[in-house]
Amino acid sequence: MDLSDLGTDQTLKASAQDLISEDNWTSLDAPLLSDASGGGEIDAAFKHVGNFFMLRLRTAVQSPLADNTALGLFPRPETLLDNELLRSLGIDFDCWKGTTEDILSPGDIIATVIFGNGMIPSMSKAGEQVALMTGSRPPVNFEVEFRERIVQWRDFPSPGLLTLVEIPFDEESQTFVSQSGGHFATVTVVEPHPQNSDQMIVTVGLFVTGHAFPAWASAHLAQMAQSIAQMIHVSAASFQNIELLAEADADFYSVLSLRTCPQGRPLLPGALPEHVLNPNEDPWCVVLDLPEEVEYKLSFWFRPFGEFNFPNYLFLFLAAIGCAEVQVFNSMDGRLLVPYQAVVRRAQWMSVAKRFDAAWKVHKMAYRKLNGTKHAPTISEAKTPRFAEVSDDIRDNPPSIPLKSLITVHNTFIEVDDVPEAPVISRTKSF
Repeated sequence: MDLSDLGTDQTLKASAQDLISEDNWTSLDAPLLSDASGGGEIDAAFKHVGNFFMLRLRTAVQSPLADNTALGLFPRPETLLDNELLRSLGIDFDCWKGTTEDILSPGDIIATVIFGNGMIPSMSKAGEQVALMTGSRPPVNFEVEFRERIVQWRDFPSPGLLTLVEIPFDEESQTFVSQSGGHFATVTVVEPHPQNSDQMIVTVGLFVTGHAFPAWASAHLAQMAQSIAQMIHVSAASFQNIELLAEADADFYSVLSLRTCPQGRPLLPGALPEHVLNPNEDPWCVVLDLPEEVEYKLSFWFRPFGEFNFPNYLFLFLAAIGCAEVQVFNSMDGRLLVPYQAVVRRAQWMSVAKRFDAAWKVHKMAYRKLNGTKHAPTISEAKTPRFAEVSDDIRDNPPSIPLKSLITVHNTFIEVDDVPEAPVISRTKSF
């Protein structure tokens, strides 16, 4: 079963909401094993969802956080897999290691993961039980290294909760799938324990292919639940010095804001088109006569046309000045930003800061000359991100209506109205 059977991120989010509800779940008939790690009984159930069954496992684990209500500060997967950062902090996850291959957006990555010896027995047992239930051939050798997409949503399904999605990549078909060998697509919801302040409730949804559920499979699911519970406890116990990692995670990205655009949108540098005979008489472009001390000789500037948002503009500006290696994101933790904010990796941003500042000074000169104003746009770091109110339906299926129908134009610059579910940006990834 490929990833299309699981659907879009909207479907996965619906699965996370299902996990913490009590609707249409069937408890396992087989006796449930007690949690050998001290977390109490294992609550296991299943339900039929589309073309697969979802096994739900719920267990309590010791919280690695001093403040169990601060799940929104739990490090993102790209921080947990930053081996250079982990070494600098003296942190070693002995149950698994990994490498981030690509950051799709903050909290959404493609990674290579390697399991440690503590995880392999439980993963192998879980894979064997799935093979027995589905009639498939159990993996001959459990693969300790594999690729997967890892997504973390903060404050979802509700404020104070944390959702983690893992989807394995099948090397043979070159697609993301619900099951590859002994590895499964999972949705995990973590929430504070209502009675014990030093514990968390971890609820895992595991997807198993099948249209009919035989009664004898309950025993296999119970054994799967036990194996997965053991993996959860091994993983939770490996989080040492998590507060240090959370601090590093908070510094991993910078949120930038575009401000002060009194005479329209900012400009972009480029080559002077041959058909423009008198650029200084054209309202959309300007040519500067730059003094010798100016570092970057960006003499021709133009006002871009079409739909405008800051992340896309910043990407184009950075590419124009030779800094295309900087990733620019329009979302964070699965939520779209307002159109005048963008997210960049702090390390990348700092590496081009000198070149950007020099080019931006020239931009201000061009903006003032073109518009005959004393003021020019500024880019500053925001204390906190601001998120656009965009529904999941719009994110997964963006409508074809133009952005200009949702904005008011004043002096050729856009001012975004507070329109609920406005399709500002249709994709959650870097430009």
